[in-house]
Amino acid sequence: MTLRFSSIVPLLAALAGACSFSAEADLPEIEITQRGLGMPGVPKGTIPGDISVSGSFTFSSANTAWAKNLNSEIYVRQVAVAATSGLANMDFIKSARMSMEDPAVSESAIEIASYDRSDEQPSGSVINISMPDPIDITSLWAAKETVMRVQVTGCVPEQKWTVDVTMKLAGKITYQY
Repeated sequence: MTLRFSSIVPLLAALAGACSFSAEADLPEIEITQRGLGMPGVPKGTIPGDISVSGSFTFSSANTAWAKNLNSEIYVRQVAVAATSGLANMDFIKSARMSMEDPAVSESAIEIASYDRSDEQPSGSVINISMPDPIDITSLWAAKETVMRVQVTGCVPEQKWTVDVTMKLAGKITYQY
C-alpha cells in the first residue's frame, strides 16, 4: 500500500517542537493506493451471462496511525481502479461497487463508489469514479481495522487478474496538547 500526502509533514514538524498548543490542518489531497489486488477469473461457460466477483484488502491502525491517533475528519473524493496484470482494458466491467466496513461492527458498511458503464464509453484500463459530494468515512477511518471491498460485474475474464485501487481523500486534522 502506498500513501502520499503533501501538507502533513510541516504540521508534524510543528507538533514535535511545541509544548502546549492546538493546531488544525486542512489536508486537501491524500492519496492511498493498494497495489496488486487479486481478482478471480471465471471459466467460460461455467455460468451464463454477467458474473460478479470481488476482492478485498484491509487497512490496519499500523497503516494509518498518523490520522487515527489525531482528531480527524476524512472524506473520499475519488476512487480509481486500474488494470495491472492479466488485462489490456476493463471494457468487460458493466458495473462496479466499492465499500468500506469495520469488521468489528455489524452494519458498518458504507458504499463509497458506484460505477455503471454505458455502451458509448470509450475503452480504457482505468475506471475513475468521482463523488459529487465527498463521502464521510471518519468513523470507519478511526476503526482498528477497515476492510475495503471491490465488486465488479460483467463478462469476467477466465484468468486471474489484478488491479490497483487508489482513493483520493481530503480531510481535516486537529491536534491539542
